[in-house]
Amino acid sequence: METNNKLIVNNKTMENILEEIKQERFEQNAKWGEQNHNLVEWIAILSEEVGEASKEAVDFHFKNPYKNAHGERQEVLENDVVQQLRLKDYRMELIQVCAVAVQMIESLERNELSNKQ
Repeated sequence: METNNKLIVNNKTMENILEEIKQERFEQNAKWGEQNHNLVEWIAILSEEVGEASKEAVDFHFKNPYKNAHGERQEVLENDVVQQLRLKDYRMELIQVCAVAVQMIESLERNELSNKQ
């Protein structure tokens, strides 16, 4: 039996999603440089990112008003438009969560798990 290693999720292959995560990692490096935090700091950073994804999920579920990047309510938008924006924002937050998790593993391997004497 032949297996197909290309998983398709809403017309996106896993490879495409992983490429987005990789691109987000590059953007993080461009913005912050190489990060070498301790384990507790990394968990705090990851938790903050997960919190942002959680907020988008809660706002989607309860159909809260959409706010722009400046925190201003966007009352004129139709509810279905708002919900689609929320899903896109939620997805982007999940990409950021994954990119931070990758960065955590990179840091762990560079530091705590390296063969330094």
